[in-house]
Amino acid sequence: MTALEHFLKYVRINTQSDDSTGKTPSTECQKVLGELLVNELKSLGLEDAHMDEWGNVYGHLIGKGSKIGLNAHMDTASEVTGENVKPHLVKNYEGGRIHYANGLEMSPVDFPNLSKHKGHDLIITDGNTLLGADDKAGIAIIMGALEYLHSHPHVKHNTVCVAFTVDEEIGEGAAHFNYKEMGAKYAYTLDGSAINVIEHENFNAYAADITVKGVSIHPGEGKGKLINACLVMNDFISLLPQNETPFHTEDKEGFYHITSLDGSSELMNCHIIIRDFSSKGMEKRIAKLKDLISKIQKKYPTAKIEINFKKQYENMRKYVDRKPIALKRVRAVYRKCGVEPISGAIRGGTDGATFTKNGLVTPNLGTGSYNHHGRFEYLDVQEMEKMVEIVTAIVKK
Repeated sequence: MTALEHFLKYVRINTQSDDSTGKTPSTECQKVLGELLVNELKSLGLEDAHMDEWGNVYGHLIGKGSKIGLNAHMDTASEVTGENVKPHLVKNYEGGRIHYANGLEMSPVDFPNLSKHKGHDLIITDGNTLLGADDKAGIAIIMGALEYLHSHPHVKHNTVCVAFTVDEEIGEGAAHFNYKEMGAKYAYTLDGSAINVIEHENFNAYAADITVKGVSIHPGEGKGKLINACLVMNDFISLLPQNETPFHTEDKEGFYHITSLDGSSELMNCHIIIRDFSSKGMEKRIAKLKDLISKIQKKYPTAKIEINFKKQYENMRKYVDRKPIALKRVRAVYRKCGVEPISGAIRGGTDGATFTKNGLVTPNLGTGSYNHHGRFEYLDVQEMEKMVEIVTAIVKK
């Protein structure tokens, strides 16, 4: 089975995670894919392949030399539905607009990356769902490399330590990760985009939950008494730095991003993610939010306003720099495979960020997939196939 065949099978299984369930995995559907992957790993010679109680899948292809880890996550994002994904092949993309079955269009004007894929085969959806290439393309690439080693038993390789994790998209991918079970000396996540980019730096990440409890009373009797939680929350949001959103920032610029807002005139809830590449920058952002809450509380003294912070992950850069072996190896392999690597900084995070902080240095590699988390997500087939070649070369002796 080719990596593409693996991929097309995986994306038809809905594995969206859900941070509201309080469970691990957060959704049972992730186990459906996990069970499939366990069976596939066993058929490829990873005899100890299994799923643990948390839904994480582990397996080892025994070789000689180092123990090199490969990781991808099974869940997909929640912004757009992952139910009933219908992948569609755009053969030999000629450039210009791509038309979707539901009437949407994707243009190089809006998505400049499209232009570099001219002449390649692309996988898109019908426009009604996300594709799920984040990160099922990563899983398919790892499986493609294992398929090669299985069909070429004479090829000498290091021991390959495979781990497929759950709930990465909700920041819980490493929460129950068993480092001893994986057993790798160093590892790589296959969870990026452009295949020439090796990412060993990422955002520091926090989440903030703001709750506003107003004073509820009949509006006809509300003079000087009724405190509308909707309006209080609106005042808070209006004070956020207007040019520090994902829409206004790029490269290593941090941001505040409101991901959900719900409630009523009596009780409002707001969830914000906070991102910054430097620790000092993150400290300033947290202090900024606390200061804004203080100002709003003074304006509405009878309202009850709370803010709670949760650390999600940390910039891996300083930890990677302390143990450069993983970077040195992968850069040499890229050049050997005819790809000149460049260093990248992830405007997001991967399980590898937490792995790295906890001692398992894990840079992130591209998958040839783009526009993640939305209806315009697509996969470059040739780039994915190139990554199979690269990953195979990484684990070879």
